[in-house]
Amino acid sequence: MRRTSMLMPVLVAGLVACEPGSSGTVTTDLTWHQDIAPVVAQRCAGCHQEGGIGAFPLTTYDQVVALAGPMELAVASGTMPPWQGADGCNDYANDFSLTGEEEAALLEWLASDLPEGDEATAAPPTALEPMDVDLVLQLPEPYTPSREPDDQRCQLIEWPEDETSFITGLEVHPDVRSIVHHAIVFATSAEGAQAFRDMDAAEEGPGYTCFGGPAAGGEVTEDRSDWSYEQVQEAYQNGELGAGFIGTKWLGAWVPGVQSLPAPEGTGIRMEPGDVLIVQMHYNTLSAEPVADQSSVAFQVADAVEREAMILPFTDIGWFTGIGLLGGPMSIPAGEAEVIHETSSDAEGFLLGYGRSLLGLPEGSPMVIHEVGHHMHLLGKTGRQELRREDGGSVCLVDIPDWDFGWQGSFRLAEPVTVTSTDQIYLGCSWDNSAANQPIVDGEVQAPRDVAWGDNSTDEMCLSTLYVTGP
Repeated sequence: MRRTSMLMPVLVAGLVACEPGSSGTVTTDLTWHQDIAPVVAQRCAGCHQEGGIGAFPLTTYDQVVALAGPMELAVASGTMPPWQGADGCNDYANDFSLTGEEEAALLEWLASDLPEGDEATAAPPTALEPMDVDLVLQLPEPYTPSREPDDQRCQLIEWPEDETSFITGLEVHPDVRSIVHHAIVFATSAEGAQAFRDMDAAEEGPGYTCFGGPAAGGEVTEDRSDWSYEQVQEAYQNGELGAGFIGTKWLGAWVPGVQSLPAPEGTGIRMEPGDVLIVQMHYNTLSAEPVADQSSVAFQVADAVEREAMILPFTDIGWFTGIGLLGGPMSIPAGEAEVIHETSSDAEGFLLGYGRSLLGLPEGSPMVIHEVGHHMHLLGKTGRQELRREDGGSVCLVDIPDWDFGWQGSFRLAEPVTVTSTDQIYLGCSWDNSAANQPIVDGEVQAPRDVAWGDNSTDEMCLSTLYVTGP
């Protein structure tokens, strides 16, 4: 498992006192303003800015010069930039990996005496424009995690717009980044909101405990592997299965390493007056003391869009329910260095059919995938998603050969992909649960243990998120 996010602060601590560059003796005609600043702006500054996921900002000449030694090491070793997508799978609008020419230029300049050049010759940056913020909503109350080391807490926020609107950009601003494992923003209608208000009122303190989805409740501990078809039917009918998401939609999320961008042009997620946001914060205190957090969510909002969109979570239902009839639980045995789980679903299956119905599309209508997300936890090794055609062909959506939990993100397809009624969506993940790849808790490497699907940081997941619209 790559430890990029933990490696860079160590490199900085050890090398920040070094002289700029490896030797300062390389001769170069490259200058900061004309050649290097545009590359840093596009490939580095998305994370390395004030308040960003990067441990330090890299937005000015002086900041880069002060860290030239660590930067040279990180670029030369391939640990930075931490783009996780493999070459040859697909093309992405938000790919921040270095081209061969950019890497060569950076290494040449970082090994030189770092000429600044003339600001008048500065080339314009070509990084994707950040989203415009129209609305910022903060969690109603600060919350200090009380369940250790993992605490999932939901709070409700009233949507303030009094006309139909569309969310065309969303970014979560973690208040205390050291304890925020992830955040997911859901929404429910005015009619469905009372059930969630009741959950809030039933528990003392800010918000309520929620696992997996926005519904209140604890973790599933019963063995469902041998459930009968009748038991599955009963569980769906009484709301035990799927109730956590019924009547809600997924608006967006924050995970370490994500870079927030506006939605694909002309698309957005519908919001109605009276809708209520449900913000699920997953706090983890494995490496930080619990303190009060009051994160906020920023939105870019439009009155109308060309195509309504939704974020569709995709996984194997059996993995998180544990029901054998639905594929069975996800099992990652202790000590195993290579564990693989795979699943696929027809475009007319339950999950994609559910998305089609929410978008108001007729049965059998094609859908368009604009963006793909992939999520695992600390033991993750590789991940892959693809679209499989009826004729045996396939379209690679994302291929992650070296998963790093510390640098997650989404993959904005340069050319959206159309899913027809005869296609299949494939999702595969692998994990390394050997003794050499265990998380560190309180300074100690943990012993391998059997791992299954779960919300806690030391559990695992294999989850896709698809940003989809109609054709």
